[in-house]
Parts: sequence; C-alpha cells; structure tokens
Amino acid sequence: MAGRRVVQVVLDQALAMGLGMLAALAAGLVVIPLLRWGLVPPKTILWAPAITFFAVDYACDAAIHIWVPLRRGGVTPGMLVMGLRVETLRGGRPKARAYLFRWLLMTVDGLLFGLVAVVSIVVTARRQRLGDLVARTVVVRAGVEHRSGSPRTFG
Repeated sequence: MAGRRVVQVVLDQALAMGLGMLAALAAGLVVIPLLRWGLVPPKTILWAPAITFFAVDYACDAAIHIWVPLRRGGVTPGMLVMGLRVETLRGGRPKARAYLFRWLLMTVDGLLFGLVAVVSIVVTARRQRLGDLVARTVVVRAGVEHRSGSPRTFG
C-alpha cells in the first residue's frame, strides 16, 4: 500500500523541516542584535536563517532515516505512527550501509514529487522503492513476521 508509505514520508519530512524552521528562527533572532550593533553585514539577516534551515533540515533528515532506524529497530518516527518498519529481505535488521543507501536514493525516489517511488512500490513484487531494491530491504507492518515475498510488505 503506497498510501501508508506516502504518509510516513510526509511525517518524517515535516519533522525534519520543522526542526530546520526552528533553527532558522533561532539564527534570525541571534543575527538581529548583531546587525543592530554593526557586527555583521545587512545581508546576514537573509542568509543566516536560510543556510541554517537547509543545514539543520539536511542533518535531521539524515538522522531520521539512518541513525534513528538503526537504533530503534528499523523504525523512523513516521513509520512508528504508520505501523511500519524496515527489514532485510531475509527478515533481519538492516545494517547502517542499507539505511545509507535507502536515504541517498530518496533523491531519485523523490523525483516528480515522489512519483518514481510510488510507481516503483506499485510495480515491484515486494512493494519496494528503488532505495529498497539497492539496499536489499523491504518495509513491512510492525509486529508482523516477514518471510521473503510475503504479501504483507509495504516497500
């Protein structure tokens, strides 16, 4: 079911972006007095929050998709809400490299507003997106035992 995966990705991205926005707001609040005191150039009020947002969003996205599932049994915050988890094709826990591949290939899967991932999930037997195919992982419902090729996979 691609719908669960779409909601899961939206939740994870919203978390990363929300933290990025909070950090950007904090950066802007720090820059304002520095600007008034003449310690930074005027353009800093535009660039400091923007750079902070992108840096924090990127770091949070990496943490949410690599570090958190590695430490929490294959579950991102969005997967926790949607009742999903990542497993290897044999039903074991993926290693850090698998999570890294999955995260890096989200760039390709996200093309055309995620259409590449949705099509991949719909047409593959195990409902895998490209990142899952390369990492040799599958997304399953949490609490359900997985066997290779099980119809309960959510790619």
